[in-house]
Amino acid sequence: MTNKEKYRKFCQKEKNIPIFSKDWWLDSVCGENNWDVVIVEKGQEIFASLPYQKTKRAIFEMIKMPQLTQTIGVYIKYPPKQKYYKRLSWEKDMMTQLINGLPKFDYFSQNFNRKITNWLPLYWARFEQTTKYTYVVENITIEELEKNLETDIRRRRRRKANEAGVEVLESDDIEIFYNLNSKTFNRQGRDVPYSFGFVKKLYETCKKNNAVKMFFAKYKDKIIAANFLVYDKNTVYYLMGGIHPDFKDLGGMDLVQFESIKFALETNRAFDFEGSMIESIEKYFRSFGAIQKPYFTISKTNSKLLKIKSLLKEVFK
Repeated sequence: MTNKEKYRKFCQKEKNIPIFSKDWWLDSVCGENNWDVVIVEKGQEIFASLPYQKTKRAIFEMIKMPQLTQTIGVYIKYPPKQKYYKRLSWEKDMMTQLINGLPKFDYFSQNFNRKITNWLPLYWARFEQTTKYTYVVENITIEELEKNLETDIRRRRRRKANEAGVEVLESDDIEIFYNLNSKTFNRQGRDVPYSFGFVKKLYETCKKNNAVKMFFAKYKDKIIAANFLVYDKNTVYYLMGGIHPDFKDLGGMDLVQFESIKFALETNRAFDFEGSMIESIEKYFRSFGAIQKPYFTISKTNSKLLKIKSLLKEVFK
C-alpha cells in the first residue's frame, strides 16, 4: 500500500485527526491527485502524519496551505501514559522523521493545529515560526456564554435583532450562502478567492461526512446573514460568513454566531472562530467571550533565489 492508502485507513480509525487533515477534506480542496502525506510507522501502526499539497509556481516547488483550510501540519499519536520527558522525546522523533520524509521543495509554509505547541524539532531543522492567534469558546455552559458576552454584543443581539424579528434557521441553500459571502468581499473591494463550484463541492463533501452546518439569519422575507461551519469530533470551526450590506447593522450575524457557539457547546465541542490578525475582526471574535489561543505558521525557504526575493521585498516595503 502507498502512504496515501495507509493514511486513508488511518483517518477512518483515528477519530481525533482534525477535519482539515482528513483525507476526504484534502480530496475536496486539493483534488484527489494533488496532495500526499508523510507517515511514521512503528510495527505497521501509524503514529505520526504530515499531509501536504505541493504545487509549482514558475520554477519553484511549493508546499503551501490549500484553499479554505485553516490548519494542517503535523499530527502525532502518543503511546498511553507517557511521562512528559518521554513525550518531548517522542515528538522530536516523530517530527524529525516527518521532516525527513518530505519531498524536495523550494518553499514550505503550513499553519499547524493549535494543539501543536512544541515546534523545537522544526527549529533545529532550520524551519521558522510565526505565532498567530485564533479565538476559542470551550468548556463553559450556555449560561456562562451569556455572561461572557461583551455588553455591546448582548445589546445588539437582543434589542436590535430579536426585537426587529430576526430569526435564525438552518438551511442547505449553498447558493444563498455564496451570494451573501460574495457581497462581503465585494463590499471590501476584493475578489472572491474561490468559485461557487469549489464551495458547493466542499459543502457536499462535508455533508456526506456529517461535518457541516449553515445558520442563516432571516429578517422578514430576506436572508440577511449566514455562516458556514465545519466540524470534527472535537471542534466546530467558523469557516466562512456573509452579511447583506443593507442590513449589516441589524445584528443578524450576532444571532447566527451565538447559535453556532451554542451548537458547539451542546455537542461537547469547542468553537473556534479560526482567528484573524485583522484588528477589527479580532475585536469582534473576542467580544463573544472567546479565549485567545496561539497557533504556529511553520515555514522554510530552501531556494536561494526566493530568499533574495524575500529580502528585497522587505527592504523596499
